[in-house]
Amino acid sequence: MKKYPCQEVRRSAILIPRPYSLTPIPVIPQPLKKYFAPSLLVYSKKEAQAKLEFINEHFPKSNLHIDVADGRFVHSTCWCAPANFKKLHIKQPFEVHLMTLYPEKRIAAWKRAGASRMVFHYEATDNPLRVIETIEKHTMEAGIALNLETSPKHIALLLDRLDGILFMAIVPGLTGQQFHPSVIRKIKSFHKKYPKKFIIVDGGISAENAPLLIRAGARQLVSTSAVYGKHFSKS
Repeated sequence: MKKYPCQEVRRSAILIPRPYSLTPIPVIPQPLKKYFAPSLLVYSKKEAQAKLEFINEHFPKSNLHIDVADGRFVHSTCWCAPANFKKLHIKQPFEVHLMTLYPEKRIAAWKRAGASRMVFHYEATDNPLRVIETIEKHTMEAGIALNLETSPKHIALLLDRLDGILFMAIVPGLTGQQFHPSVIRKIKSFHKKYPKKFIIVDGGISAENAPLLIRAGARQLVSTSAVYGKHFSKS
């Protein structure tokens, strides 16, 4: 099994949010909104409902991005059981970002919950092709995520089977981190070589760096802070 650099982040740096109600503060210019996929990394049903209400109002046509953290591949955990989201009756199409070990074991349940695309980490498995085949068996789109230190050359033989490539711009599993600008060069180089591949970027996205990522070749920008704003009021 591979070593996971994301696991080296100190546990003391992980903040588990308390229950709150969301105070929406739009920060994304209208022309850029079509590229944004609101991220749902939530810790309770109440938080999920508050954010979905906001998304339905401000991003009704956007693809949703549900983060799943297992406390092993990444240190953080979340309120992210497939059955939880099935009960919420999500209106928009949504993809699931598995920040977990053994991603192939979670795919069937998320299919039943309504997911249309599954994204797993290259670093989380010794057999990425087996994971892709499991996703295809359940008739969903397959995407693969690459951590900052992982070169796209490692997935060259898998590209024909992939519907999306997700480039991490932060360490996975923690919100509120600073964007790593080196990912822009990485995306630009990949897009030049594979111009038809659907590129997703996750982490540290803002109204300032979004245009740079789009020009580099990104077609979906996953964000928490830029979508919801920084202000939350405790309930």
